[in-house]
Amino acid sequence: MSGFDFDKSGTFGSEKAAGDYAKRNNLSVQDYQIRQAGDGVELEVRRSAVNGDKLHDTGEGRKEGFF
Repeated sequence: MSGFDFDKSGTFGSEKAAGDYAKRNNLSVQDYQIRQAGDGVELEVRRSAVNGDKLHDTGEGRKEGFF
């Protein structure tokens, strides 16, 4: 348990797609986690890393969800 609050940011087809999304949004590797979910992965972003800001999303690689 990390002690930080993470919010689901979306479901992606691969870890690479989720990681690319995080990089496009200038997230540090400490600020997100990727978990297996069915036939894809879920990206969770630490709440304090975005401070209520919206993340840039082109929809690339994302299967569902948004921030």
